[in-house]
Amino acid sequence: MINIFFDCEFTKLQQPLDPEPNEMISIGCISADGKQFYAENATALARSEYFSEFVVETVIPLLQGGEHQMRYADIAKNLRIWIESLDDTLQVGEDGTGQKNVMMWSDAPYFDWQHVEHMFDNYGWPSNLVRKPVALSFPSSIQQTRFFAAVEDAFKTFQPPLRRHHALDDAIANKYGFERATARRY
Repeated sequence: MINIFFDCEFTKLQQPLDPEPNEMISIGCISADGKQFYAENATALARSEYFSEFVVETVIPLLQGGEHQMRYADIAKNLRIWIESLDDTLQVGEDGTGQKNVMMWSDAPYFDWQHVEHMFDNYGWPSNLVRKPVALSFPSSIQQTRFFAAVEDAFKTFQPPLRRHHALDDAIANKYGFERATARRY
């Protein structure tokens, strides 16, 4: 199984029955072996009237622009290609279908996964991706505490410094937290 840790930044926290759109602004992913993907949604960035105050003040200043900014459809295509490139050992079952063996982990799947799901529902799913996220939660309180402590440690000590609410940096911190929480020795 291949694990991808991911995070999304989006225009606002969607409230029930809210008619205004909630769009993905950026997505950051890091595989367990350290391969990275980062993209910013130029389509959503063109509609800044839907941004929450928090997004304007905190998320937008962290965006990198340049080659990372692309149309939504291109993010979907590039992310699908990236995910499929992580796996060259796709298991083929007796019925000829491939076994999905890439899982995406999030510390906030309720908020993040809807954006991934919407993107791939509209532009095609990676052939090797399990279509359900895994929440970064742990069966023991010790592991959960280790996870949160390691995420905080990553934001305080990593060089170059990680930035909270930058999608790739959040994904990197979550990967580090997962590794520390699940290590045999801490």
